[in-house]
Amino acid sequence: MAALAGTVVAAGAPASLCAQTTGPQTNAIDDATRIKTMGLNATAGLDLLYDDNVYRVDDRIEDPTADLIVTPWVELTYGKPIGRHDLLLRGRVGYDRFISEGQRSKVRIDTEARAVIRFGATCSVTPLASYRQQRADYGDLNQQTENLQRFTTFGADLSCERPGFFPVASYRRDMTRNADAFDYADQTSDSFLGGVGYYKPSLGTITAFYERVNSDRKKLGVENRIDSWGVTFKRSVSPLTQIDADVRWLDVESDSDAVGSYDGLGWNVSLSSSIVPRLKLTATTQRDIVNDSLIASGFAVRTRHRIQGEFAISELTSAGLYAEWERRKFRQDAALRPFSITADRNRRFGGTLKRKLSDRAEVALDAQHYVRRTDTSVANFSGTQVTLGAALRF
Repeated sequence: MAALAGTVVAAGAPASLCAQTTGPQTNAIDDATRIKTMGLNATAGLDLLYDDNVYRVDDRIEDPTADLIVTPWVELTYGKPIGRHDLLLRGRVGYDRFISEGQRSKVRIDTEARAVIRFGATCSVTPLASYRQQRADYGDLNQQTENLQRFTTFGADLSCERPGFFPVASYRRDMTRNADAFDYADQTSDSFLGGVGYYKPSLGTITAFYERVNSDRKKLGVENRIDSWGVTFKRSVSPLTQIDADVRWLDVESDSDAVGSYDGLGWNVSLSSSIVPRLKLTATTQRDIVNDSLIASGFAVRTRHRIQGEFAISELTSAGLYAEWERRKFRQDAALRPFSITADRNRRFGGTLKRKLSDRAEVALDAQHYVRRTDTSVANFSGTQVTLGAALRF
């Protein structure tokens, strides 16, 4: 389904190594199976989103505006095997149409191109490039002004995962561009990562790494440097339980004395279990540094916790509940751009219901309540979103 049209999305945090590395099965996939999944695939969908506070006003003080956002979308994927290598393309285009607040309607684009270049017995290099654009959520803008955000990423990952020791490395450049009124939030980040991993079937995969992120917020005149040293661990404890952990020490410095520095522990730990028949439980906790924010800050220290459960009612129907808590502390220089918020808390509680109608068609219902509170009571808001989505694969 398309992403919720009103959901607050924080972008630009350093990517977790858990998401960058691939399992030992990456280069061991049976060629016949791999080639069978290639070719051109098309999916079309329609999302109906009701949001009772589209301008993210404090509903305890002001009367919020509700609206229905209709988003038709189409997605094309194309995969082509070239010997042992793969070329993978994906593109999704949608249009968020606000029924009452038509001036907010915007085109949504999400595209990606990557290749998997295999060499040796288990090694692969994965160059990638992506482009995404969407309107910014008013919850991050903190004012009723439209902003079309554009995100561009390119880079490459190297992995040679196999039993024993193996190297990992990656490079990524992330660029965010905003409308002229919000160009202070433009940022460019370069990420470099190198490490050594060890894989043993009875142990899992453990990787020691070093990562450097240089983030430049040119309009603010602030450049941040993040050095992190850490370890990742990935293991299936049993066929029913999976552990993914990224624990690192973060050393953040800014060339602005007012923004300052940060030293502390960062992590991204997830535990999934299906020990209860038909029920999958997942708990995730995360702390990281966010360079990319519509708050006029040098960087933000973000802590997030999420729990969710999904129950398979039948082979075709599933239902779930989730809860998420997030806190951000903004490090900023008030002399560069005065801003009254130095920290905020976001909470989301919701439920989902999914139904597979056939091998090609499915529908989903998602309802969530969101709450934001800031340390100064400026830009507080809360509201409810209900999304009904349908997708058809051709």
